[in-house]
Amino acid sequence: MTLVTAALIVLAVVGSNAFQFWDPAEEFPQLNTYFDNNYIGQSFETLQEKHPDLVKISSLGKTPGDNDIHEITITSDVSNWQTANKPSVKYVANMHGNEVRGRGLLLKFAYYLAMSYESDQDVRDIMATTVFHLLPTINPDGFATATKSCSGVDGRYTSDGTDMNRDFPSSWQSGTRLKFANETKMLMNYATRVPAVLGISFHDGALVTNYPWDGVPDILSGKYAASPDDALFITMAKTYSLNHKSMSKRAAQCGQDDFKDGITNGNKWYKVFNGMQDWNYMYNDCFEVTIELGCCKYPSDAADTFGKVWSDNFNSILKFSKLANSGVKGRATDYFGNPLTDVTITVSGINKTTKVRHPEGYYWRPLLGGTYNISASKHGYYTLARKSIVVREEEPTQIDFILIPKSQGGDDEDKIQNESGPGPENYREVDGESGREKQMTRTTTLPPRLEKTRPPSSFSSSLPLSSSLPFSHSLFSSPFTTVYIDNVPRHDTGVIEDDTTENDTTEDDTTENGTTNNTYQDDPTNFVVLFSIMFNVFSAFW
Repeated sequence: MTLVTAALIVLAVVGSNAFQFWDPAEEFPQLNTYFDNNYIGQSFETLQEKHPDLVKISSLGKTPGDNDIHEITITSDVSNWQTANKPSVKYVANMHGNEVRGRGLLLKFAYYLAMSYESDQDVRDIMATTVFHLLPTINPDGFATATKSCSGVDGRYTSDGTDMNRDFPSSWQSGTRLKFANETKMLMNYATRVPAVLGISFHDGALVTNYPWDGVPDILSGKYAASPDDALFITMAKTYSLNHKSMSKRAAQCGQDDFKDGITNGNKWYKVFNGMQDWNYMYNDCFEVTIELGCCKYPSDAADTFGKVWSDNFNSILKFSKLANSGVKGRATDYFGNPLTDVTITVSGINKTTKVRHPEGYYWRPLLGGTYNISASKHGYYTLARKSIVVREEEPTQIDFILIPKSQGGDDEDKIQNESGPGPENYREVDGESGREKQMTRTTTLPPRLEKTRPPSSFSSSLPLSSSLPFSHSLFSSPFTTVYIDNVPRHDTGVIEDDTTENDTTEDDTTENGTTNNTYQDDPTNFVVLFSIMFNVFSAFW
């Protein structure tokens, strides 16, 4: 373990701003008995009525057994959560209907967030920076048929006999999956609508935090299967287990289990294909872990079960949730500040890209502390790379990406030619796979009305240039004119260059805390655009 990783875990366990332990005994339902699905819906409705500025409830839809899959969204200013600059976390439970602890844990957690918001500064802080999505049961039909048993399977499956944790798509799956359980389809649609950065699926039958990969075809069950973010997942898993009252203590584990620090790689424990955890990480960029809350799946004593699961896991959930705001975050826009989605964020050395999925172009990419080269790319746009980005443990590093389209549009938008076109056509582009800069040429066709107002090749050399241009090439096109900006200092563009040395840094592009200075509002090249527009308007009339 590196010192950086150890530091993050220590901060998570003994942080100076520890959350208070809170139990609203007078107002909160004590859950002395097991409750049905209607009780979840009624409880959520009550919370929304009492806290309309913090709580918004919904249903993913009806199951074949006519049960709603209830969902509650909790954050400050909840009416604007979809456009807010906050990462989402998604916590679900009761995927297997006979594994019941997570139902009570998430119901209590929903009450805790809403009811302690006014009195607890720590809760206000986390609600100001995080959106919580809680689903206490995603298999209500299964729970309705479950019986109290520590190891039975009654109620494990959906009403059509599906094991939901073997029912999600996988890139390793042979053939094409044509049918999924209704509950699985609802969850997949929900994951698309609500792009979460972190996720937890609560289960029972052991006491451990499980992390990807759960199953890899070429690696035998019982062998370690590391994901591209393996070191990060280990830290995330330990953040949960070490803050749990007993999960990291081997004496508290079940039967023959021997999980060091209370964590395990999924495939090393036992192989699972088509599980939700791997699917969320692989397809939705959601860093999800599976939490096994206890040895007995459906204990007989509800009061003891729900009371203990709350006190044992309370601090772990809060500490884990803070990891949504770690690593790097920022916004992807075009040069005029319009948000861009479907932008690919690539971190050098990690063979796993993530997408910008937020409708306002915001993104969050959890990372361990260190120094990274990070790039953003989108079809039809130039790739922009930032090198030597310093990520610290205390707070996320802000990295915004302003992408420039490759042309005015049309059929030739992505046409790249290795020949000289009219004017100064050389530009710089970053190869998305290698991260290396490549020199290319392009033929540009201007709209007919602008052809006569095209600035001569000597025009660009006299324009004032920014020392930290927010793009990695020398050609900029606007809807009004075509402005050529060449002779851009290579070390100021943020591009990873062929002649980069080991000690090369981008001091002009980053501040001491790793944030970038080149935002759209402050960029002196706005003068270039404005001057060019005025020049062309004057020329058109003159």
